[in-house]
Amino acid sequence: MKTLYTRIIVTMFLILLLSGAISLLISNVAYYTWWQPSYSEKTERVAKMAESYVEIHTDLDYDAFYTFLAATGYQLVVVDSADERRRFGGAFRDETISDTVIQSVRNGAPYQGMRDFPFHLFLLGLFDNELTNTYGFTLENGDVIFIRPDLSAQIRELHLFVGLFFALVTLLTFGLIAISTRSLVRPLQTLTKATTSVAMRKAPEHLPVERQDEIGTLARQFQNMSNEIDRTEARQRRFVSNVSHEFQSPLTSLVGYAEKLADGTEGESKEYARVIEQETKRLSQLTRQLLLLSRLDENPPILETNVNVLQSVSEVIQMNAFILDQKGIAVVTDIPQDVVLKSDPVLLAQVWNNVLVNAVHASRDGGTIHITCTVDPGIVISVTDEGIGMDDETKEHLFDRFYRGDTARTSQGTGLGLAITSDIIDLHGGNITVESSLGIGTTIHLHF
Repeated sequence: MKTLYTRIIVTMFLILLLSGAISLLISNVAYYTWWQPSYSEKTERVAKMAESYVEIHTDLDYDAFYTFLAATGYQLVVVDSADERRRFGGAFRDETISDTVIQSVRNGAPYQGMRDFPFHLFLLGLFDNELTNTYGFTLENGDVIFIRPDLSAQIRELHLFVGLFFALVTLLTFGLIAISTRSLVRPLQTLTKATTSVAMRKAPEHLPVERQDEIGTLARQFQNMSNEIDRTEARQRRFVSNVSHEFQSPLTSLVGYAEKLADGTEGESKEYARVIEQETKRLSQLTRQLLLLSRLDENPPILETNVNVLQSVSEVIQMNAFILDQKGIAVVTDIPQDVVLKSDPVLLAQVWNNVLVNAVHASRDGGTIHITCTVDPGIVISVTDEGIGMDDETKEHLFDRFYRGDTARTSQGTGLGLAITSDIIDLHGGNITVESSLGIGTTIHLHF
């Protein structure tokens, strides 16, 4: 995928090429339309003056005269009466010319090759150094002369100057385009990073809000949008926290009454009481998790306690011994005894518990859950089950709040456990990766 910076550079390059081609075409048309006839007439006047001069001032030493013409900046080919050719001055790129033309000039008709030189789309006739692009005339001694200005001799320094000038202009143009384009793209890259930060529920940084152009306007509007999102989320968190707090006390009472009803009744009424007890406990767990999420969002705890990972994991496994025994699931750990994390013991236990309970719910009866730890380069805790696995859609939304996959894992849970786990791992500056295949099992890697 091409970056915006590359696109702008390539576009500018193509614009320069296209502008150069169009300019050359227009200049070429202008030369053939207006300048070519006058250029040919100047050469014709020089040829006629030379014809008169040689007869009066040179004692008919024609070779000396031809050499003199060449020294003054002309190139010429002389065809004598025996049809032998001699060249004076610079060489022609192509010295081909028909015998018919030579005979016509010898018969007294001047050759207007410069004036009648055919149009070429991107080749300027002024610089086309061919014998057919000359003026031809004859002297009294019978020599036929084809002459044209020797531009390489006349304006060699000008060629060098123009070549250096355009080379420097091209290099400087590309350099300035590259610099100016980078200054244009840099704030767009900053805005791109800002959108990523907002998507990760982080505050955008270094927005170019001080600029007074369209990018500055976009940055200020983006900043306002981010602030409004923060305010909206803060109101939502306060609402959830308040509602969860208000629900917790009556739900605790309902759990107690439901337990008493279940213990004091028989038959169908007892079953109803058990259902009430289970659902009330689930609602109570939901409110506790919502309160924890609100606390993590609003007042992130300070992670300053050294927690032994093996000890913390072992305590969580012991705490879940009952549900593990119910399903006949064995937990195998491979964690070095000296691995320590700087964290909050309660939050870290919450992480192990959420991931372990999720693995238990996904596992088949009699299965095995493996918990391993690697310490290179950072600490990575991996929890692997031999359960039902999950599809790609479930993996994509696994850490979304209130999400429970369709392949999931029975009707247990609230859909908040792994979301809480993800938030806690974020507090440690880490991340979570998942490997899973349907029917094979799942591995969750916790990177600290």
